[in-house]
Amino acid sequence: MNWRRVAQWITGSLLVAALAAACGGDDADPTATTTATVADSSPTPSVAPQPSATPNPEAEVLAAYADYWEIYIEALRNRDDSRLDEVMTGPRLERGLQEIADLHAQGRAVQLVVENSPVLLEIRGDLALISDEYENNSYYIDPVTKQPVGATPVGSETLKDLITLQRVDGVWRVRDGVREEPNQ
Repeated sequence: MNWRRVAQWITGSLLVAALAAACGGDDADPTATTTATVADSSPTPSVAPQPSATPNPEAEVLAAYADYWEIYIEALRNRDDSRLDEVMTGPRLERGLQEIADLHAQGRAVQLVVENSPVLLEIRGDLALISDEYENNSYYIDPVTKQPVGATPVGSETLKDLITLQRVDGVWRVRDGVREEPNQ
């Protein structure tokens, strides 16, 4: 799989979704984009810095992605899907709910052990794109005792995902993701 083509495809999809949202009468500003700003380096000793009333979109998206992992880890460990809709929407929520149902059917849970390295690639209106290359050391556990079932990983597996987040009712949620196949 060509990672650049996947990124271009998802970016194109984000643009189409942003245009569709703009036509849908959503109250959010679909044309908002993020811009980098440079702080003024001139001294202003008599004025103390004031907190900004404008939220930092980049920080909001990355914080939402961190919340996603926190809730997802708990959901798989406890086989509890009750909070997934706080951090997931659309296809990702559907898959998350199915994962929990599958774990119940299999009589096991998962201990997710990951070291994330998310990079925010783009924000366009109510959609954001993150690339995350992370180390995965996850393993199955007994749902009651929380003890490992079978072998635990000896080495980590490096995974690279391209994640789409969508702002729904003012909250960023993971909408979908595409995993780059190894050795590509």
